[in-house]
Amino acid sequence: MSAPRRNGQLSSCEPCRKSKLRCDHSAPTCNRCVRRGKADLCVYHPAPLTKPRELSRPLKATRTATKEQMLVPAKTLKWDSLSASSPATVLTPAAFPNPSKLPFSGSGFLGPTSYSGAFSNSELDVVDFPSSTRSTPIDPQQVARGAQVLFLLEHLPLFAEISKKRFTISPGWVFGSPLMDQLFKVLEEVYRNATQDSGNKYARLLDLSRTFFKNTVTPIVTHESMTLAEYFSLAAPRWEMLSLLFGFAGTATYQLPPHSLGLEHQDEITSKEGLRQICIQASQTCLQFCNHLGTLSDPLSWAMVQHAIYLSHMHGSSDHRTWQMLGDITTTVFALGLHQPDTDNTAPFFLKEIRKRTMVGAYALDKELATFLGRPPRICWRYCNIQYPLDMSYEEIVAEPAIRDAAIARLDPEGWNIDGCIDKGAKARARLAASIDEENALEISLSNRLDGLEEKVQKARKKSDELRRSLPPYLQWTEDKTDPQVASFHIEFLYHEFLLLQTLYKRVGKGIDDFVNKALEIISILLHMVSLETRSGQVHPTVILDVSSSMYTYHCSKTSQPQLCYIGLPAAGTLCTELLRRSRPQASVATASPQTPFPRSDIIQKLSVFVAQLKTFARQQEGDYEICIKGERIISQALDRVLSPAPVGVVASSDDPWNNEPTGGDIGDTDFMAFLENFDWEQEMRLTFGC
Repeated sequence: MSAPRRNGQLSSCEPCRKSKLRCDHSAPTCNRCVRRGKADLCVYHPAPLTKPRELSRPLKATRTATKEQMLVPAKTLKWDSLSASSPATVLTPAAFPNPSKLPFSGSGFLGPTSYSGAFSNSELDVVDFPSSTRSTPIDPQQVARGAQVLFLLEHLPLFAEISKKRFTISPGWVFGSPLMDQLFKVLEEVYRNATQDSGNKYARLLDLSRTFFKNTVTPIVTHESMTLAEYFSLAAPRWEMLSLLFGFAGTATYQLPPHSLGLEHQDEITSKEGLRQICIQASQTCLQFCNHLGTLSDPLSWAMVQHAIYLSHMHGSSDHRTWQMLGDITTTVFALGLHQPDTDNTAPFFLKEIRKRTMVGAYALDKELATFLGRPPRICWRYCNIQYPLDMSYEEIVAEPAIRDAAIARLDPEGWNIDGCIDKGAKARARLAASIDEENALEISLSNRLDGLEEKVQKARKKSDELRRSLPPYLQWTEDKTDPQVASFHIEFLYHEFLLLQTLYKRVGKGIDDFVNKALEIISILLHMVSLETRSGQVHPTVILDVSSSMYTYHCSKTSQPQLCYIGLPAAGTLCTELLRRSRPQASVATASPQTPFPRSDIIQKLSVFVAQLKTFARQQEGDYEICIKGERIISQALDRVLSPAPVGVVASSDDPWNNEPTGGDIGDTDFMAFLENFDWEQEMRLTFGC
């Protein structure tokens, strides 16, 4: 039913109200409108007689005194409590009364083979191709949904505090602290100016919602000398920026402990989960607004990358929603032309650098998910000209020209900083190098061609080693290095080699010794990382999260997969399989390599420690928990069989209790060996992670 008015009477739908007919108040469409053929126009306006002020230009922030907002626990932030007077439902799609009037957002980037390519070098003055000139009708239901989202800005101090504490863990390299600070500053002023001294806050938020819609369809006009404050005064009051804010805040809850969120007086799980659910739905709703409006902007690409990171945290990297969002990201960065050198002379310096980092983040995310799911990548290096971002901090990027130029002068000819600082732009540059290497491994691993496979693998390994050695000395890992980020990058390069050797061994049966040694090297370095962090008293997120270093370092977000799970488990599974095979008397002679002694004792010791670490660091409330537990059980059972073998010369029988040890089913020694050999660690992890 429709929501009651102030006088207690139920609201009439717009067609019945305007025609002065008796409405039966049915929802979502009244029966009278259905009979009259006006179902597509049947909407319940929350305030039909209100005529809010329309603004003809984007809303900018003004300098107004501020009052401290009260922090509200996440448990109290509920969609259904935002506005009892609004009949629109925030979490369900709105009915668009006239879909045929949805606009086109313009073509965006056009390459040399496009329909305009023949005219690019023409002497013609004007080539008039189709573009977006039509206006978008603002749907009242969409406006009402937007007003409910804007109610969450009442809690901006809470979100700002979450952002501030998140950046104390790790500086973001795609969207850094100065940008988030400016976003919160502008939104706080916009929200206060819209709602202060108002007796009807909801009516004012309806007005503000319309302003956000108008701003979102208005192109952001830039100039070369534009400051960060100028840019955000135009870009902040838009739906894509709100999506970025909510996506960032929700993702941060996976890095910050509950007591850091100001929610310690609430039930820990309920409070964090409540905040996450609110943020994911708000972020998704804002992106739906942008999609309806046909928006194409730089902030939209930022919001999409952050939302994909959030989805991977909440639902898992194997969830279809994460993969689908990656497709949207790919479409947007190509339409913006981020895959080609920036020729926009009107863009300020900081925006050009953000574009480079956004493209690197999208490219890295594409490689991580493609590898994780075993699917072809969407963004191919051969069709792009992705530029390395400069190795500068965000404070330097957005600084005054004199400070910025001094920072640029302290870069070497390749663009790396000469101070050896990893927390500037080094992560973005190293991330790009690692992603290029990952694509090389994918090209061989996903190919069905076997001709010359061994030569291709060796060539790719050589190229991988060259890429890794091209990194500056402070990013080259040695055992005396204590920065987990350096070890994380090193492990990624090792894992790409592991995938190449796995492909060679599984396809043609060659290279078993190199394959096993690479798996052992990965496990050894992972355990070394855990040991260093344990001794320091705090385990860095990158030890558990191989935020493929792209997503993690994006906003300390989960960009890749947990290293202990998604890199460690396949390596440990390889060692288990080979250990069990070589422990069988009838196979030990055949599989032994006289040139390379099999490190049986070392493998058993490290696998035992690895299993213990899985038990210690697996978080029951996070998506990787089931993966860790499943892998831990299988590895434990394999170690049990190796350390407690059947007596030599005794043939296993169906009556032997050793054959009936549970492994998810009663499997004997021979069957367990076959099970372990055929166990696809990556596939099993994908299935479990998506649960």
